[in-house]
Amino acid sequence: MADKIMNDWSAGRSCTWNTDTSNQPRPRLSQIGFPTTNTPSRPISLDLSNNPDAICMTMPYNITEADIPEIGSSRAACSSNRRHVAKWVYWLFRKETRALHRPESNESQSGQLHLKFCRHVRQVGIRFGSMIIFAALLAVMLVPFHESANIGPFNFKKMRFDWHTDPHTHLVPYDPAYADYNVLIDGHAHTTLSDGRLTPEQLVEYSIAQGFNALIVTDHNTVAGGLRAEKYAREHHPGKFIAIPGMEYSNCRIHMNLIDINSTIEKGSAAFPTDDDIRVVINRTHELGGLVIVNHVPWSTRILDRFNEPRLVNHPSIQSLIEWGVDGFEIINQATFDMPTYQHLTSLMGHKGNRFANISSGLIIMTGSDVHIPGKAYAWTVLNSHSFTRHAIMDEIRNRRTSFLFDPTGNNASSTVTYSSRYLALSPMAGIAGYIASFYDRYQGQYSFHGSHCRRDIIDIHGTSVGFLVVYITIIAVIAEVVCSLCRYAIHSVKHRFQNCNIDKSEAAA
Repeated sequence: MADKIMNDWSAGRSCTWNTDTSNQPRPRLSQIGFPTTNTPSRPISLDLSNNPDAICMTMPYNITEADIPEIGSSRAACSSNRRHVAKWVYWLFRKETRALHRPESNESQSGQLHLKFCRHVRQVGIRFGSMIIFAALLAVMLVPFHESANIGPFNFKKMRFDWHTDPHTHLVPYDPAYADYNVLIDGHAHTTLSDGRLTPEQLVEYSIAQGFNALIVTDHNTVAGGLRAEKYAREHHPGKFIAIPGMEYSNCRIHMNLIDINSTIEKGSAAFPTDDDIRVVINRTHELGGLVIVNHVPWSTRILDRFNEPRLVNHPSIQSLIEWGVDGFEIINQATFDMPTYQHLTSLMGHKGNRFANISSGLIIMTGSDVHIPGKAYAWTVLNSHSFTRHAIMDEIRNRRTSFLFDPTGNNASSTVTYSSRYLALSPMAGIAGYIASFYDRYQGQYSFHGSHCRRDIIDIHGTSVGFLVVYITIIAVIAEVVCSLCRYAIHSVKHRFQNCNIDKSEAAA
């Protein structure tokens, strides 16, 4: 029979054997030659030499070579109703496949479930471990970024100072004897050549807007910013604004302004200078024709909570500094009025029997905005100069003829600034880094301005926060796995129903 079928197929004759099959059951794939050991991913073949009688039962429809791959080289003979056989064979194949994958017993079913559960647990563990490793790598990369990056939100290069403050309209000198003054000077300011945000040229324009007509630029351990500001003021505001170069001698023991000098003092400069080093700096400043003003004593001696020590270690006393030859003190820094130092200085100047009585005119009293980032102005040092020159202004300061205006609320300075494109680009990363950094506190102490800090770092890790972060990640991971499993189950159910509907339609069509 098989030979006869093949001959008729090859000869192109109609396949019409045993056409009445309405009452005959449909055979299984194993009955018509489909090997039952095949999986759906392997090629399907039909062995015509196996059980030809059963094959004849499939002959009410015509077959082509595409329907039976085993006869790939044979010529197609029958041209009508080809799709019916394909649908019938597909239905048989799906039915046989389900039979192949159906568990044979409860024991094998439980074993498969156990294997599937173990595989799923292993995949969840891999995903959770990958998440932990990713978070650790992210922390390793972003914590150094958080510690080292200095990303300001604003672009100060494009800042404009379109306001003007006139403090003498509502303020009077602290010493009524200086009611008549013509110079308002800022004795302490920084530029981008140290840790300021404004260039020397911008600082001059900013000072004019704040109501000053003179400025002493005191960048940390360099006079470069002051020299640039002096040149700019001379070229762009001749006879209207005076910039005087200087530097702030900065370290872990003391901050002092060395004013009216044209070269940086390197000698005696160290993170932790000795008393002799400080005396060397004072003497060298005087040799260069400058003055030494001790800065912000309250700021320098303030106790830092975590270290339980002053900000600057072993800050010299006022008495020692006077003995070493300093010329004066900054009694107002930003909005802080150092009343104890001011009272101490005035008591020294007024006590004729004091050992400092040889200082006939006492000590210089100065104020400074200490501007790093543009903001409000609180104090103006005032004096009355016989001519508007650097030399004449410094003569008044040397002769201790200064007073000051003080407004503890500050002026109404305002300026429009734009966000830095660098900040906007890095702010997402900086935000993530800041969140990671919230799990610990790092205390470094005051910066020495010599490439180090004044104290050894103290790092406090918030173990409770880290522990709860792990708990939260675990909860989120479990919820995500449950949701994903439910979604996969729903998709599988819909897909299974859709496939069964297609099979039923194929049966009906057959």
